Amino acid sequence: MKWHRQFSKIGLGLVTVLVCILMTTVSNAQSNSSGVNVLRQGEEIIFNGDQLPISWRQWEANGETHLGISDTAAQQRLGLELLSSNNPQVQPVWWFGGDNRSAYRLSAQHLQANRYLDLTPILRETTEQLSVVGNQLDITTTLAQVQNIRIGKQSWGERIVVDLDRPLLWNTKEGREKATLTLPALTPTSISQKFSPETTAETKVTGKSTNSSRLVVKADRQQTQLEINLPEDLNLRVSTLANPARLVIDLRSDDVQSKQIRWAQGVDWRQDYISTADGTFAVKWLQLEPRLGNLNLTPIWSNPEQMQGIARLANTGKENQVPIAINGGFFNRDTKLPLGAIKREGQWYSSPILNRGAIAWDNQGQMIMDRLRYEETLRTSNGQTFSLQALNSGYVQSGIARYTPTWGVTYTPLTAGETVVVVENERVQQLVTGNRNQPIPIPSNGYVLTIRKKSELASAFRVGTSLQLSGQSFPSDFDRYPNILAAGPLLIKNGRVVLDAAGENFSRAFINQKAHRSAIALTRQGKILLVAMGDGLGRKGPTLTESTAILKRLGAIEALNLDGGSSTSLYLGGELINRSPATSARIHNGIGVYRSDQ
Repeated sequence: MKWHRQFSKIGLGLVTVLVCILMTTVSNAQSNSSGVNVLRQGEEIIFNGDQLPISWRQWEANGETHLGISDTAAQQRLGLELLSSNNPQVQPVWWFGGDNRSAYRLSAQHLQANRYLDLTPILRETTEQLSVVGNQLDITTTLAQVQNIRIGKQSWGERIVVDLDRPLLWNTKEGREKATLTLPALTPTSISQKFSPETTAETKVTGKSTNSSRLVVKADRQQTQLEINLPEDLNLRVSTLANPARLVIDLRSDDVQSKQIRWAQGVDWRQDYISTADGTFAVKWLQLEPRLGNLNLTPIWSNPEQMQGIARLANTGKENQVPIAINGGFFNRDTKLPLGAIKREGQWYSSPILNRGAIAWDNQGQMIMDRLRYEETLRTSNGQTFSLQALNSGYVQSGIARYTPTWGVTYTPLTAGETVVVVENERVQQLVTGNRNQPIPIPSNGYVLTIRKKSELASAFRVGTSLQLSGQSFPSDFDRYPNILAAGPLLIKNGRVVLDAAGENFSRAFINQKAHRSAIALTRQGKILLVAMGDGLGRKGPTLTESTAILKRLGAIEALNLDGGSSTSLYLGGELINRSPATSARIHNGIGVYRSDQ
């Protein structure tokens, strides 16, 4: 009856559009390995005129048609609060009191790399018009009415309460210093003027107004925008209340709520505050059971054609079509080149540096972590032997380095005065005096050597000279694994803390820094942890020592620190789940997780 009453208010337009969508013929459907027919799909939603990068699917299962969006986007972008759950097929959601004053229990379906929530119950409450044009889902919601806006100081920060005449969906965009909530709601001028830019500016100058300078309200006939200035020490948490409908916006340091969601078989999404001897920190992590979930790990990077390039992890995850990912090793932000080991399916894409910590694995569930060196030796037909400085690396030192086709189609000298030796079929074909702006083709059946700051070595590589290569990892156990990724420092080995950042050639500033951290770890039960550690209560993020303590609390017996700071990114189902996309840095590489039956 509720659905019928809603449509009576809206009129026949939505009914016609919904019927059009829901009656899409199954003959046009794409079969899914789970027996689900995907009827329509796209990667963009037009939400009240705003274009949002949200993945959506319409599917048929068990004789019923469903229309949903990815669960992480529902939470990060449209305001639905995902609650703890232990069933991947049913997701409890809190939204203005839910259905009959309890949480909505939305059906969920894994399709390709994402998990989609069937939004039908919520669309019934909010939607005025819904249509599909090409691969875009266009949603227009019924306008609500803002009845009041209240601001109050709290012991933990500030609270903004927006009184509404009805529940609504809203779009959130959070940046480094400001968050904007766009509400499909009308706000009377008498309310919006209290929070106009002019009033806020006067508050800052005179301090006479009782309203907080945190909030600016901009309203027109179609929407209301709440612009919230974010203080450095407080974070945004938005929730809803019912009877009457209220939007509650809290600015507080302890914004993370304890939660555990069974996202898929073998994948638990968790978040909580973890305490150490020196602080309590916001931690979000994914706990993986590879065998239970048919999960495999793979190194991923931003540019599939070459090793140069950086991008945000969310973009890299989508490009590589993985549902799960975490940022990986270090890189040079200027040259956009890797600074550490990357090996995938037996091919070296970049060699390790400085004997730093690395992780290696296969697809049979075997994994090791240790400090890693890789040495290549080159022997010439005239009896000379050379130890190579690096393989496919952005880490530049004097000596000889090697670059193969896995690096890219060409090699461009990274320093002035390089001599480049072109090798094909294990024989020197050409010597080129490097120009830093001159790309040199890498033979598909060979490689190039580059000689830096030791030009006298070029005499050993006359055209026609035969070359023989050999390489070995230290420890040699790494040679048994097809996949490797290095970062560092190594934190935990065989259940014992082995942190030695200085021994892995990290600077004192890096060692003592308090910052966001990311790590990959292994538990005694064989579970893999992908961990993003954020700020502490009343302070910045953990040091390396504190990160190690956090991972021990999570049950890690092996652990490797990954790149951190603004690079710290944890990706699930199309979205970052540890931070706003606007605050994440572009990175070079990461570790992706995919289902073998995907």
